[in-house]
Amino acid sequence: MKWPGRLVMTAALLAPQVPGAADWPGYEKLTREQVVAALAGASASTPTDFYSKNLSGLDLSGIDFKGANLAAAVLNRSNLTSANLSRCNLTVSFAEGTNLTDANLQGAMMFSMQLQGANLKGANLSGARLIGDLRRANLEQAVLTKMDAAADMKNQSMGLMRANIVSANLRGADLSGSDFSRADFSFSDLSGANLAGTKLGGAEFSGTDLRGANLAGADLRGSRFIDTDFAGADLAGADFTAATFRSVRGLDQAKTQGARGLPLQVAQQSQPAGDERVLRVCQDPNNLPFSNRAGEGFENKIAELLARELGWTLEYTWFPQRMGFIRNTLRRRDPNSNRFACDLVIGVPAGFELASTTKPYYRSIYALVYVKGKGLDRVKVPEDLLKLEAAKLKSLKLGVFGQSPAADWLLKHGLFDQVVSYQPQSGDPERYPGEIIEKDLASGMVDVAFVWGPIAGYFAKNAKSAELAVVPFEPNPEIQFDFGIGMGVRFGEREWKDRIERLIEANRPRLQAILAAYGVPQLDDAGRIMAVPADPSLTPGVSKPGK
Repeated sequence: MKWPGRLVMTAALLAPQVPGAADWPGYEKLTREQVVAALAGASASTPTDFYSKNLSGLDLSGIDFKGANLAAAVLNRSNLTSANLSRCNLTVSFAEGTNLTDANLQGAMMFSMQLQGANLKGANLSGARLIGDLRRANLEQAVLTKMDAAADMKNQSMGLMRANIVSANLRGADLSGSDFSRADFSFSDLSGANLAGTKLGGAEFSGTDLRGANLAGADLRGSRFIDTDFAGADLAGADFTAATFRSVRGLDQAKTQGARGLPLQVAQQSQPAGDERVLRVCQDPNNLPFSNRAGEGFENKIAELLARELGWTLEYTWFPQRMGFIRNTLRRRDPNSNRFACDLVIGVPAGFELASTTKPYYRSIYALVYVKGKGLDRVKVPEDLLKLEAAKLKSLKLGVFGQSPAADWLLKHGLFDQVVSYQPQSGDPERYPGEIIEKDLASGMVDVAFVWGPIAGYFAKNAKSAELAVVPFEPNPEIQFDFGIGMGVRFGEREWKDRIERLIEANRPRLQAILAAYGVPQLDDAGRIMAVPADPSLTPGVSKPGK
């Protein structure tokens, strides 16, 4: 759980866990000076060997690696802007969150490389061999011509070997003449990209933006197009034989001369969100402080505000926020009307993979919560917990959700043996994350609860049996405790997303006041807790934690 709440807990399970420098035992950690010195005597015939070396977090911009062996090397979060990595061996290397802007990767071997969240804007990967993980990577304007990114089906299964390019930014990228057979481009932005003559047989394009893309002469046999936007794309001469089309848009606005295998019906297949002047919101029926069927959550109040501003009727589609939430709400169609069940998710983490997210409308942070008057009143910042007498600290039962930043913090400080672990998701729709405070902290089952800020603020504010203290963490470069939260729409619905973002900007003070009424810790751009006046119409009536 990197992101909180119930849906954001689900999102967190999809996020890569990037270890820090100290978490790579057996990997020799190098400095920039050591890297430069090692490369000084290198040549084309005797390249430098960085096998299993830890180069993470270094400024390596502009360095010429001269075909070095970087197999199994760790480059996470390093700065390799304009570096020359041509013909380098990067097999099974780690480059998560790495800055490779304008880097030269021509002819590089990138087999099973981890590039989640890497910035490859303007990078040259022409002729490279890549079967790796490019989830959320930025490849805008990158050159990927004549690349080999196709799985070797003779040796490995498709699931293990296909290139993973989910949720990547490939706007304007050049992939012409490459082989991306069986690659997964789901939820990626390929608008304006050049895929002319590219081999894309068996590739996945679910929720992909292909507006204005050049797919002329591309091999797309057996590919899957679900919720894909083709508006303005050039499909002339492309081969779509045996391809699957479901809920696609824009084929009537694409160039299709000579294309084979397109569906007979190429008209617009979906009604734009909002056409019926009804704001349809996807929501959890039992997840305070976010939402419930009684409309008592702050996301309910925000939905009501948006509906009023639009002058529309508000309707909900209810489904518990857990695995399958987006599939059963935002992306589910009514079989009778062919209309989507709902058009907006009020709270999703920035960068959420399964929806197109607006700019964040609030930023919050994890916090610890304890009952006042039980020997913990000196804990004013989380680090004060570590300063308690050894016997007192050892006696504490620490409630925490698994895979959360707080769990990482407790592990780092050797407190994990005292953890009472909670599941990020439960199969029981009647369970909700706030129970850790409302029930277990209040009853003494745990002494300290580590939770997402909105949950901490709300349930502490509404506690009846005891006075609770909320101690927020501070933004930390090593462990991310703070997250921006936006709203989610379907991929490809740019106009609808733009409209929601305009509503957010026009109503930002009112949104902040709603959040303040629910005790949500809100951070400014500098990471400081903001003092925001609460919406007076929501206090004290907001104090309704009952189900």
